[in-house]
Amino acid sequence: MNVGEKIKTIRKMAGMTQEELAEKMNVSRQTISKWEKEISSPDLESAIALCELFEISLDDLLKGGEFVKEEKISLQDMIKINQRNQKQTILLISGLFFLMIGALAALFIAAIQSSTYSIEYMLYRYIVTGQYSSAPINYGRLTAPAILLIAIGVILSMAYVIEKWKEKKRDES
Repeated sequence: MNVGEKIKTIRKMAGMTQEELAEKMNVSRQTISKWEKEISSPDLESAIALCELFEISLDDLLKGGEFVKEEKISLQDMIKINQRNQKQTILLISGLFFLMIGALAALFIAAIQSSTYSIEYMLYRYIVTGQYSSAPINYGRLTAPAILLIAIGVILSMAYVIEKWKEKKRDES
């Protein structure tokens, strides 16, 4: 295993993104990406800082061969991972909630519409006698909130999917 693969492995074992590691190392995300892709190598100071950060020896990082490290994640890293997961979970749940409410509203409106059709038939017979005037119902005004709820649900769900996609792309680069 080369140095770049080791850096990527220990970064992922720590549950960090390239951006988070770059922030801790005071370098750019592109620098971390170049290290992981073996385009460049960390200088001695950066290699030492990496070893201190991930609690590994310089020999383990720089020497060839397989690399085995026990998972040691700091409390701060666990908090960041937890916060990121909470945000994504809230986004997904709220999107699904709005989709569900919108769908229920649409079903309610469909039920009202079907019941009014049967009532209209009964009233039609009453109209024939001439003692009733028709008052049509505007279903567009009733369906607008349902459509809005469904749209919000779709937007939130898509935001969740995009966030997951971005996270995957960040990890790949």
